[in-house]
Amino acid sequence: MALYPSQAWCDQWKDAINADQRVAETGKNWGVGFNGNWLFAVTPGAGLEETVYIYLEAAEGKCTAARFLIDSSTENAGFLVTGSYSDFKPVVKGEADFLAGVVKGTFKLQGDMVRIMQFARFIRAVANSISSFESEYLGED
Repeated sequence: MALYPSQAWCDQWKDAINADQRVAETGKNWGVGFNGNWLFAVTPGAGLEETVYIYLEAAEGKCTAARFLIDSSTENAGFLVTGSYSDFKPVVKGEADFLAGVVKGTFKLQGDMVRIMQFARFIRAVANSISSFESEYLGED
């Protein structure tokens, strides 16, 4: 069990994404002809004291890299999602839907919204893979 967020947690998420058949099926055209990489800016709250970043390289239904970062300036992402730790935590636990959070404005999403709508099933599958493994959380014993 890895602490969310950490590099060990990112490694587990990458493995979960790559083991999920729904991700492979719905994402086979993701990142083809466009930058399908994601950067998640997790802002302070609920025990997180500074903004941290999770970077995913995703293309053709696979995650080729997942990195925990303090500085995101070296990464080239086609999509940037910003939200607080307290808002991301229910998604990671499987208690909240990521895309619903985007629609409600809980998460701020920058990137090609047409692609988001075209690949909603893929994005939901990737988001759902987050809760397929056990995680530890800041501020919880």
